[in-house]
Amino acid sequence: MPASPAPICSGWIANSMWTANRYPGLWLLPALLPVALLTIYPVASALWTSLHQVMLLLPGEPFVGFQNYQRVLTSDYFTAALVNSLLFTLVSAPSVVVLGVLIALFLKRRFFGSQVVRSVVLLPWVLPGAISAVLWMWVFNPAFGILDWALRGLHLIRDPIPWLSSPQLAPVAVIVAHVWTQIPFAVVLTMTALAAINAETLEAAAIDCRSSFKRFRYVVLPEIRSMVVVLLVYNALIAFTSYDLVYAMTGGGPGTATTLLSFEIWNESFSMYDFGAGSAVAFIVVAVSAALIIAITRALPSDLFASE
Repeated sequence: MPASPAPICSGWIANSMWTANRYPGLWLLPALLPVALLTIYPVASALWTSLHQVMLLLPGEPFVGFQNYQRVLTSDYFTAALVNSLLFTLVSAPSVVVLGVLIALFLKRRFFGSQVVRSVVLLPWVLPGAISAVLWMWVFNPAFGILDWALRGLHLIRDPIPWLSSPQLAPVAVIVAHVWTQIPFAVVLTMTALAAINAETLEAAAIDCRSSFKRFRYVVLPEIRSMVVVLLVYNALIAFTSYDLVYAMTGGGPGTATTLLSFEIWNESFSMYDFGAGSAVAFIVVAVSAALIIAITRALPSDLFASE
């Protein structure tokens, strides 16, 4: 009779388990390889494009080196778009995190209709950016918008407020709309972090400290600070690369009041048909995003993500 293949299979399995235990990163390869292939090629293609003159209306793709970057950095719109993007990020990202944590703390409590409120809070998360933009354009409409109607009803204003046509108010309007769309994700992750806190720790804190603010500062916040940092970094990236909501609400206007770098990627590529310059703007956005991540993480304690 032929020999049983069991010892051979057992030996192969044992060797595989030994290799995987020694190199745990191998377990991630099936998931990382498709992601790497779908990321590295587009990034490499965009980098190649940014170093060439790729224009839809001109034949050929000659190598121009860093001329696209030089033209973008010295253009009239770049400084304004960069400042707008940074201000948009510095205001909206912390606002999303702070409001998300506060709402999560509120929803953690049990009260009548809490399940309904939790479902309503998640609603902005499932709406596409274009639909959210239409809703907020209706809210900020000076003629029949609900915001001006409420302010007139409270006798706070007499004349309509040009929320989306004023260079000073339009950035405020788009930031409010952006924060509204991003809060649900922050709420969900914060509630997950709150649920992981030891119940005995919370009970002891309630006995030792009657102040809700002190309990949050000295007990709850240290337990969820890792999640707060993750949310801050994530929302900084989302805000700095935001496009659809701002474009649908204001189209970058009035003037350049709400023009972001992400909008200029589209403008160079699909309005001016200069894909080389558009790719250059995209890589500048990537570089600034990386700088933001490094700045945020460097400002944090080194033991933030250390296991307890």
